[in-house]
Amino acid sequence: MKRPSTTQRCSGYVLFEAILALAVFALAVMGLARALTTAIETAGILNKETEIRTGLRSFVEEIRRKPIAEMAASVPDERLGVTFNSTLDPLTIKDRNGTVLTDIYNLHASASYDIGSETREESVDVYVYKPATK
Repeated sequence: MKRPSTTQRCSGYVLFEAILALAVFALAVMGLARALTTAIETAGILNKETEIRTGLRSFVEEIRRKPIAEMAASVPDERLGVTFNSTLDPLTIKDRNGTVLTDIYNLHASASYDIGSETREESVDVYVYKPATK
């Protein structure tokens, strides 16, 4: 029986090494693709949250300029898929001399939205001074 030459034995190992290297490379590329997909999804969520916070700031600025009777409101924003809500509570605050300050309110504004199957809420409280008109 004739023994295979050294070049014949090495060529089998080279083919095996090439297939193994391609398999490792393919796994690495798949891992990077999965990481890239997750990063893109996370960036999308962060962009949406930034837009919602900007919308909430705009909502607060718009609501606080209205008369007291119109400050409690609920406004849906279909573009963002969010609902902005506001409530107004009168505050009783005393100054250093014990004098009760009037016409000060706590404006509570919130934004409710869904990301995937999770419902999230952002909120802000602002003290508003609205003197009674005479």
